[in-house]
Amino acid sequence: MKPQIFAFCAAATAVLFNGCAGQGNAYSPVAQAAVPSISAPSAASVAQGAVPSISTPSAASVAQAVSAGLPTVDMAAVKALLSPDEIAQTVEFPETGTKTLSGRIEGYKTASFAVPVRKGQKLDVTMETKSSSAYFNIQDVKDTSGAAVFAGETEGTNTAMIRAQADTTYVIRPYLVRAVARRGEKADYTFKIERQ
Repeated sequence: MKPQIFAFCAAATAVLFNGCAGQGNAYSPVAQAAVPSISAPSAASVAQGAVPSISTPSAASVAQAVSAGLPTVDMAAVKALLSPDEIAQTVEFPETGTKTLSGRIEGYKTASFAVPVRKGQKLDVTMETKSSSAYFNIQDVKDTSGAAVFAGETEGTNTAMIRAQADTTYVIRPYLVRAVARRGEKADYTFKIERQ
């Protein structure tokens, strides 16, 4: 390829990528963080064999952009709500978006999921399972009483819709009803979690 054509292509590519990244307000912060940075060499350096340098964002910078604007998850407060049979996991996805998670409850053993939300955000959670004994509760880590803001078995449904009254973290806790859990039975589930 002739040096002049290569320089033009490299410069056009840089404008394309850096132009998109520069429009962070028009796109999500994730798009801005995830765009590679490309430096186009000058025509003189191309003649000497230089190529564009490309630096891609680190996984940490993308994860930081994903959670930009969300409150920090207080894992100590999350774990204080859980039984010894539960494993706490933080759910990471864009500030507004959907995440699907699958798992299994074995007796009392299960994973519980911490989801940070901003004041005014809506959290929709749906659990799909073949088990008629599997439900989930949602708790607010700031409520030290331990009361559930959603109790699936009491509500008789596996669909929750919650509007956050303050910045907080909600903990989604799947479980089997006590008689079934005591027998060590298992249930597979899939959560669809939507934060708006």
